[in-house]
Amino acid sequence: MDILIAILTLGSLGLLFGVGLAVASKRLKVEVDPRLEKIHGLLPGSNCGACGGAGCFGFAEEILSGKKKIDACRVSEDSVKEAIAGILGRELKKDVKKIAVLHCAGGVKVKDKFIYDGIEDCIAANQVLGGMKECVFGCLGLGTCVKVCPFDAIKMSVPDGLPVVDENKCKACNKCILACPKKLFSLVPATHTVYPAHVHMGGVYVACMSHDSGKDTKAVCPVGCIACKLCEKACPVDAIHVIDNLAVIDYNKCTFCGKCVEVCPMKTIRKRK
Repeated sequence: MDILIAILTLGSLGLLFGVGLAVASKRLKVEVDPRLEKIHGLLPGSNCGACGGAGCFGFAEEILSGKKKIDACRVSEDSVKEAIAGILGRELKKDVKKIAVLHCAGGVKVKDKFIYDGIEDCIAANQVLGGMKECVFGCLGLGTCVKVCPFDAIKMSVPDGLPVVDENKCKACNKCILACPKKLFSLVPATHTVYPAHVHMGGVYVACMSHDSGKDTKAVCPVGCIACKLCEKACPVDAIHVIDNLAVIDYNKCTFCGKCVEVCPMKTIRKRK
């Protein structure tokens, strides 16, 4: 008799808990927007973090809520972005495609001021007297940017001792910019539209970040900006100015005429390939 009572008691409790859970599941149910799964299914699933979100699912949630733009995904093809825009019923607003460039051409051309025998990492080397290079603004050449790039878009050039960006692979994810202790990377427009020909061409960039005087820069680097201002005088659209001893290009004005490249005596201003 005692066993029967125990069985009935447990059965009643089980039924009671079951009904409670069923009611709770209905009342506490979180409605998931069916578009979320569709969007997530279209994303590449690389979870690279280039968008600034917490992986592809987090990015899907943020574009669904409007916190991020669809074009913030650096990896997805335009066809995928168009499909996501169609799901959301929004117009796809594309940003100007950008790529990373290195603002240094020194590399092995710049002598070392001491022998660095530490961790093969630019951040670690930079903590030792600002690095081993005589130019305190220059690339240390230890490849930290190569290691952090999630798209295998940066390789070290053996003869130059400098990182080289593969523009076809670069997704402008900012990781190299954040990792470089010398702040030598920046994002520039991938193409320029040259008027009136309406031809898309690669741009120009300043391969230097030194703010030393021209004399001091030339003393440690044979390809650094010496602030001579010949580029300023040659530019027909007022798109380049020497600011704090360094030539700076305004890409909103630049038409890629190449005049600055031609007159630069140090070959510091260069054409992208």
